[in-house]
Amino acid sequence: MGSIDETHLTQAQHVLSDGKVRQYLRKYYYIANEPGIDKEYGDLFTEDGVFIMGDRKATGREAIRALRKKIWEEVPNRDHDAVKMFSHGNHEDDTELMVLGTATWGYHEGHKNVGDWAAHIKLEMGKDDQLRCSFYQIIMDHTVHTKKQKK
Repeated sequence: MGSIDETHLTQAQHVLSDGKVRQYLRKYYYIANEPGIDKEYGDLFTEDGVFIMGDRKATGREAIRALRKKIWEEVPNRDHDAVKMFSHGNHEDDTELMVLGTATWGYHEGHKNVGDWAAHIKLEMGKDDQLRCSFYQIIMDHTVHTKKQKK
């Protein structure tokens, strides 16, 4: 199951100093790798949050949930590992981040592909004192999904 590389997370604590951010990222990547929990995934975003993956864009929790459901129908197995995290920009907090990772995707035909990805993330603290994502953009080579490699 996907994870955050705790070694890199520990080494990056001076960069990701906010424990709530580290906790949010652990929860995010756990939920991102679990099928069928679209409501919980949408709840990780602000009401007007934006999710971008290639040419696909969803704005708002319901649209993000619907896009996630469609993505899972297309690629029924995934395992994302976040391996490096960085504060992005000139911020005194950790609310804008870059995350680098690897993923293994499993397809209906039985084969699997492995690839690298990056994510640009913006977080906001809600009135309920919960972090939520207001912007999440995945950056990757989407041709990895057209290759038939490992069984």
